[in-house]
Amino acid sequence: MDGYKLVLSESKIIISGLSLLLKQNGVTPIVKSGTIPGYELTLDMDELYVDNLELDKAKKHIEIYIEQINKYR
Repeated sequence: MDGYKLVLSESKIIISGLSLLLKQNGVTPIVKSGTIPGYELTLDMDELYVDNLELDKAKKHIEIYIEQINKYR
């Protein structure tokens, strides 16, 4: 995806939480789902992308979120 950086590839629930956090802080992420169209199969992994222009704004939120998630693993 031109102009976007993959910042995290993780389970749907983790990506959903990070996506919500970013939206609440003025960053508009793009989430690509691991769903296979037509078959309704999921790979249980999503990818979250952030516009390169918003990357600096998103970076601190992403780092804190990942740190919090890793505490409970």
